[in-house]
Amino acid sequence: MSIQCKYITSDKLTPNRVSFVNYQCDDMSITKSSDKTYSENNELHKDHPCFGYIQIYYLKNPLIYVTTPPMKCLFGVTRSGSNNFQMSLQFTDLEEDPVMKQFFDFIQNTEFMCMKHLGLTEEDSERFISQIKYDKDEIYEPNLSVKLPFHYNKFVTDLYSDFSSAVNIFNIKKFQRMECDIFADKVWRMNDKFYMKWKCKIIHIF
Repeated sequence: MSIQCKYITSDKLTPNRVSFVNYQCDDMSITKSSDKTYSENNELHKDHPCFGYIQIYYLKNPLIYVTTPPMKCLFGVTRSGSNNFQMSLQFTDLEEDPVMKQFFDFIQNTEFMCMKHLGLTEEDSERFISQIKYDKDEIYEPNLSVKLPFHYNKFVTDLYSDFSSAVNIFNIKKFQRMECDIFADKVWRMNDKFYMKWKCKIIHIF
């Protein structure tokens, strides 16, 4: 099969190899995203009026790429807005499964590193929107919000299944077991909040 997860597990990644580069927006009056241009500016701070984005690097690669452990997709693929699709991947047996705990710690520590780079403190830490979500009713264990990139009316996430060659993203059921290749490449500021989204490159259903 040509499409497969790369199995770059979180235990193979070293946090001190993650770095960040700041970019400012050259002209904030431009509203169309595709027309905006950006310039590197390492003096850029979190409240700079021309804050553009932060590029994330792992070594020289302009993203962090990792394969999840086997996880449950709690609610299938959910949609908000016209082109915003996402999944909630549960950190199942978080306290009992050392592999799951290691992956959780990796995601959390990456977010902490990003917050430190931004200069966020305990007083304004709520400005960083974690992608680790907790169920307020405590029915489900914590989960990771993962975005499914959708461009030009199609998904750019590859999908394969051990059960069927005809499966597609919209057929993903609640509580479906899967492993995914995910990546984070940028940090954006929106409405004075900061987001580091994890995006899904490959889904393996089993």
